[in-house]
Amino acid sequence: MGCQASKKQRKTSRDNRPSLLDGSTDLQNKKLIAVETKPQERKSKQPKSLDKNKVVELFQAEHQQIYRNKKFQQDYFITEEKVLINGFQGTIFVVEHKVTGLKRIAKIARNVLTSNQIAEYIEYLQQLKKIDHPNIIKLFDFYHDEKHIYLVEEYIDGGDLSQRLKTEMHSQEKIHVAFVFQQVLSAINYLHQQDIIHKNVSLNGVLVAQKSNLLIKLIGLDDLFYIFQDFNTNFSYRAPETFAENYQYSKSADIWSAGIILFELMYGIHPFQDSTRQLTIQNIKRNNINQEIDVNSISDEAFKLISDMINPDHNMRPSAKECLKYKFFKTIRKSSMKITSALLRVKEFESKNELRLILLSLMIEYLMSKEERDKIAQTFYKIDLNNDGKISKTELYQQYFESSGDENLARKEVERIFSQLDVNKNQFIEFNEFLIASCNKTALFSEENLTSFFNKLDRDHSKQISANELKVFFYNTQLSQSDWQRVIQLGEKKEETNNKISYQEFISLLTEND
Repeated sequence: MGCQASKKQRKTSRDNRPSLLDGSTDLQNKKLIAVETKPQERKSKQPKSLDKNKVVELFQAEHQQIYRNKKFQQDYFITEEKVLINGFQGTIFVVEHKVTGLKRIAKIARNVLTSNQIAEYIEYLQQLKKIDHPNIIKLFDFYHDEKHIYLVEEYIDGGDLSQRLKTEMHSQEKIHVAFVFQQVLSAINYLHQQDIIHKNVSLNGVLVAQKSNLLIKLIGLDDLFYIFQDFNTNFSYRAPETFAENYQYSKSADIWSAGIILFELMYGIHPFQDSTRQLTIQNIKRNNINQEIDVNSISDEAFKLISDMINPDHNMRPSAKECLKYKFFKTIRKSSMKITSALLRVKEFESKNELRLILLSLMIEYLMSKEERDKIAQTFYKIDLNNDGKISKTELYQQYFESSGDENLARKEVERIFSQLDVNKNQFIEFNEFLIASCNKTALFSEENLTSFFNKLDRDHSKQISANELKVFFYNTQLSQSDWQRVIQLGEKKEETNNKISYQEFISLLTEND
């Protein structure tokens, strides 16, 4: 960086590369800006002794006003205010769930939507709640009233990606960049398979899950204003075709935005950023990349992937799935691993019936700690060799065969596991299914957890769970009332059939075989 690059200066072996340096610009080198709360800022904003009954008094009048949503107030305490993330148009808080004590992030924005738009937005959020990928931030709850929208997501504390990589990288091969960018592409690939276009992929929208690892989380999917526009709100990450009139956002525009992220991570500078918005947009449209960048400073494999992802012709860009097959990622080929404690629990898991899986899924969502979720996510990532966000029989077989050395035993074990876990019978184990099997059930099934979870489901405090009470947690399902009755009956003792589950039936159903 900082060196003039010309066609004559390029190495002969790289003459056939696509031209990234057409045009000129006097763009100065600018370091990436990290959005991260400074330690002293965090300390000053968190009270020394938090009286949860008076938590509203911690904030200004405007903050007290947004805390007035009764349903949100029933479920969460606000404990700390955070700095803005990824240009979010609202206020961000750290919150604590009143029942479980788990820490989460609450993003609260003004409700400026029409009645039709709010209905569309709620439908979209329901779709996001079903997203099941370890590299996409989890949306747990949402609320709305006439004045505000409330989004509650999983808590992450690993900081800004670009800053972490500056301190984590140990060689010029930038293996860590390949490792984290593979996770970014895996998340985008998963979304595109679900026919979801992110629209706002940017470096600030890629965060690290926790300080102790480089597990990546893609954020920004649920932000209020994103689904009602057809362009990336961070204009410097927009593909050239998105500036055309009446453009409709496509998956290839997400690929371009991700390519800009990889460019920044490899070269340390944005390729098109200029002194003004107008000049930056002009550079994007004309493919005027900063002439001061030394293109020889990265490997051929990295250059090839970047060139293809930010190809001005959107029809020529590879899909996320195709990108994951590039040679750039060969440097981080996942090493074989012995069966971990998580995999052992997968092996030992036995499912009694569908109701048990439903209850386990809900327990994990509301009670699993962030640390355990992230640890299991890393195991899942290692097994998912093709990075499509799900585990195939072949991928799981490879792990068990490497451990046992017995081909027949490994195949039988995989078939048994899939018969227990593959709930939707799609021939894959998805992340939530893997969480159900591999979580530490000794900790999950503590007396305190079981009691608090039963009380959460028992909305009318009758000391029994009915089909209607359980159904509340599964908005927009295709099950009829009679279907729900049959689901409830799966957990009842035959001699006590009353279309409800008692606490003892609840305990027996969850803890049998554990």
